[in-house]
Amino acid sequence: MSTFNFNRFSQALKCHFLVERKSWIRLFGIYTLVLFMANLFFTRVNGFSYSSMEEGIETGSWSMEELIRTYTQHVEQTSVFGVVFFCIAMLFCASFMFSQMKDTRKRSAYLLWPVSNLEKYVVSLLYSIVLMAVLTIAAYVLADALRVFIDSLTGRIIVWGTPMIFTRIIYSPAFEHWQMVWMLFNWVFYFHSLYIVGGTLFRRQQFLMTSATIAVVVILLIIVLNQIDWNSVNIDFINGTWDEKTKTYTTIFHPFFYILNTAVTLLIPIHYWISYKLFTRMQVINNKWLNV
Repeated sequence: MSTFNFNRFSQALKCHFLVERKSWIRLFGIYTLVLFMANLFFTRVNGFSYSSMEEGIETGSWSMEELIRTYTQHVEQTSVFGVVFFCIAMLFCASFMFSQMKDTRKRSAYLLWPVSNLEKYVVSLLYSIVLMAVLTIAAYVLADALRVFIDSLTGRIIVWGTPMIFTRIIYSPAFEHWQMVWMLFNWVFYFHSLYIVGGTLFRRQQFLMTSATIAVVVILLIIVLNQIDWNSVNIDFINGTWDEKTKTYTTIFHPFFYILNTAVTLLIPIHYWISYKLFTRMQVINNKWLNV
């Protein structure tokens, strides 16, 4: 059997999508409900009461512009929550990349698929990354639409939260320099790759076990770094100078910034390779906590 055949892979991907349709439809419903409740919380519970603002307009203590600005800020909070929820959802789905192999019967059915190990791994990888990302985004859009529908029924002004997410990303200060964009995506995919490894390594409670392992390693790393006299080390990863003549601020990135981020970039594919190798070692009968 060849390592990777596109026609065979596409059939396996379609089959996996159909077999797991109940799982991802249920997850889509849960995501939509959580995001919809968050929308209602930030627009109807948290902050100023909308009815109080309307009464303020009648009494002259509020203006229509202030109401629109305040309510827009409430909706912006839903977009911030949506971004945070998306990041957590992607880590959660990464750690449950092989959730379809919980028991012996399902493990046997998946491992005995008439496709190569690489094709099986890529199918699960695309399912946990691409499909779950699309589901999470679609859940936020649907939750936002439901909130706008309720606002229209109750006579509130219509403010969409979905465009605010893209506006925040495009006009974020982090996107002013390509180095900052590189660093941002670097660390996002780095932690995602860690949860991919954890989802492959741990057989039970993958998300909790991976999170706990990362927390322990971070704490130990902080303890070790605290033993270093940082006063004698003069490294500013990101610095800048102000030019009085041109009235411009120039951002300067330390060479160690490039070294560190290059190392992180190289570690990401290594983590995916480790995850694949762990997957090839999975056994049908395994009562241990680790898939090794």
